Amino acid sequence: MAKSRSIRALLAGAALACTLTAGVTLVVVTATPASAATSTLRGAASNRCLDVAGASTANGARVDLWDCHGGANQQWTTTASRQLQVYGNKCLDAYNHGTSNGTGAVIWDCTGLPNQQWNVNADGTVVGVQSGLCLDASGNGTANGTPLQLWSCNGQANQRWTTGSGTPPASCPSTGRITYTLHRATSPTPDQTDSYNRITTAMNQALAVYNCYTNITKALNIYYEPSVPTADGNYNGTIRFGAKSTMVQATAMHEMGHTVGVGTYSGWASRLSGGVWTGANANNQLRALTGDGSAVIHGDRQHFWPYGLNQPSEVTSAEDYVRHCKIVVALRQDMGL
Repeated sequence: MAKSRSIRALLAGAALACTLTAGVTLVVVTATPASAATSTLRGAASNRCLDVAGASTANGARVDLWDCHGGANQQWTTTASRQLQVYGNKCLDAYNHGTSNGTGAVIWDCTGLPNQQWNVNADGTVVGVQSGLCLDASGNGTANGTPLQLWSCNGQANQRWTTGSGTPPASCPSTGRITYTLHRATSPTPDQTDSYNRITTAMNQALAVYNCYTNITKALNIYYEPSVPTADGNYNGTIRFGAKSTMVQATAMHEMGHTVGVGTYSGWASRLSGGVWTGANANNQLRALTGDGSAVIHGDRQHFWPYGLNQPSEVTSAEDYVRHCKIVVALRQDMGL
């Protein structure tokens, strides 16, 4: 099994669950076009992300600014009913149904009420449906831990947000058919439940981009294995997540690369010479993406770079997820896949 180095999303899936006698529930997810989109929300003034403080899942947990790291507590799904969901079951909420300046932004069980409905606008503002007020970094703050609140919309940068998770466009250029089965304990512990939620968010984000920008067909089996130091992926379609820090989109896409041949297919090593990829397709794709006519893919026995997503810090924009997929397609072509 190819194990990754230490490494640290828009999908409404069609899910089919069945409980097995062995005490495991299988959830099969297939990417389909959807109105929901999952992404980070990055402050224009701070360049930090909308974050649930301390990665708490409790009702009333504060929402603040924090360095963007791609964790589940920074992944927000915009639904057709105008909710901003996190963890799959909590919503961005105007505390106590407040409609006045200074009302705190928290998370709460999703209720469908107007204090949990938001208009995400083209100008970057996020406006409460009930209050008509903007999501605002308190006191024009830009530091980690700055609390988020409602405030009269004023056009300033502390009220503007950008998204980015490689969200597929309205019309995808490819039609991938990758699915996954998440193996869950029938009676999960709180730790397992939290991990399953994080993994589901990460895999859904990764799957949506892979199925939009590749034509790969693959059935994956996903496991939470605390004994795994980081995460790993195998050409047989198995991905194991261990550390919670790896349960993010970048890691999921990195490991999906392993399941489709990156560092795991028999033709991988023979196409590397002195740490440089010799296949024409991948190198030409990289040159087309970067505009550098001399650029080459570098690699080792398991990884490639650039755009291998070997560390989450490699992701500087949503486009990096798309470029990863394009390079993986070209690497596979070079290996005859």
